[in-house]
Amino acid sequence: MQLSTLRKGLLGLGLLLSGTATHAQNAYVSNLSIPRYIKAGVSYPLAVWARNASPIPLPSFSIRWRVDAGTWNTGPTINVTAPGLSQNSYVPYTHPNQMNVAQGPHTLEVQIMSTNDSDPTNNTITLNFTALSSWADKVVLLEARTETWCPQCPPSNDVTNDLMANPDFAVAKFHLSDALDDCGECVTYYNQHNITYTPAGIIEMGEYGGYAISSNYTGWLAAMNARAAGVAPVELAMTSSVNTTTRVLTVTLSAEFTYAVTGPHKLNVYVAEDNVPGPQQNAPANYIHNKVMRAMLGGVTGVDAGIPNSPVVGTSYSHTFSYTVPLSYDISELHLIGVLENSPGGFGNRYSLNSVTRSVAGVGIADLSLGDNSLQAYPNPFVNELYVNVDEVTGPAQVELFTLDGRSVMQRNIVLGNGAATRLDLSGEGLVNGAYLVRIMTDKGSAEQRVMKVD
Repeated sequence: MQLSTLRKGLLGLGLLLSGTATHAQNAYVSNLSIPRYIKAGVSYPLAVWARNASPIPLPSFSIRWRVDAGTWNTGPTINVTAPGLSQNSYVPYTHPNQMNVAQGPHTLEVQIMSTNDSDPTNNTITLNFTALSSWADKVVLLEARTETWCPQCPPSNDVTNDLMANPDFAVAKFHLSDALDDCGECVTYYNQHNITYTPAGIIEMGEYGGYAISSNYTGWLAAMNARAAGVAPVELAMTSSVNTTTRVLTVTLSAEFTYAVTGPHKLNVYVAEDNVPGPQQNAPANYIHNKVMRAMLGGVTGVDAGIPNSPVVGTSYSHTFSYTVPLSYDISELHLIGVLENSPGGFGNRYSLNSVTRSVAGVGIADLSLGDNSLQAYPNPFVNELYVNVDEVTGPAQVELFTLDGRSVMQRNIVLGNGAATRLDLSGEGLVNGAYLVRIMTDKGSAEQRVMKVD
């Protein structure tokens, strides 16, 4: 059963698996790109760069590829304009025959051929991937390190801020040695990568497709797009609730496999905060940080959540995390990233199978469940009037309005009508603009919804 439909384009394939010249050579290929997981039965273009590492010009070449040591698919001979392809130059090349494979693991080989190649040993790129008949949408994880003492931080922050606007990406920013460093497990986790510079970008935990941990923030977008062009073998779902009085955040992360990927597997939830003011070198005063890492609810290593090394397809595995939000953090600005990682080779060989994101409390008219019923509070945002209703619930109820730090600023006893909303005139409450939590208590239970007060 197909769980979701891939919404991403397949044109931004940018995983770099390059043949690197360490000695004199002639023709070789680089920049072959394909996601770790792709759709089975779908045709994929294979694009590479034909390159020359020798001072002797390369006059012509051809490219061929094969899957699982099968028959070679050879393309036509490409003649390069005289005098030929010069040293350290390249020609972009897309093979005329596209790749289409059945479900399962595969090995792809792409090879360049020429008549005057002095070093044929480095002419072939080999990579492994898996094709899926059932899949989930892929959300790509970027763990970025940006700190105050880095002269490149503002530009790299601009890049990550752009990435955060894309729902196909999940971005977490780690601060290890500045005023925003409040997450001990984050420091321990990130230091395991042995990175001593910033900015640093770790995509899919550094392993996915041979990605090298890099400070080249201008290349992060292409690398993220390349991974988002693929699919995932597991569907993630995440729910959360927060008690604004006790500040206890509860998060349940669930994983359901569409394809049995050998483990071990670990679940984790990152808690990040938006709109955090703080110092920043080479940035204007009152610089605002987003997605600042505040906690890793599964700790440095995550939790196994009872997921076996050979998970059962269609079975849901879940774990519930609990976290008391410190008073210094703004609950309304918290953002969650759920991660399922695969680590068959330990920390240095781990990668994210998939990620999922959500806010702790979203602003909008979205209903919150009250048993089989739901609370509606609107308009949202509101000015001085708020209408509340609970579907299929009638009779006496109490409605209360809280600030997000848990202070009650309004209490009313109301009578709910069947399908009719109750009007609340809040013009005399002296409410300041900002976010609030509406709570309705009835004899059938209670429900909450976040609303926003504006002028």
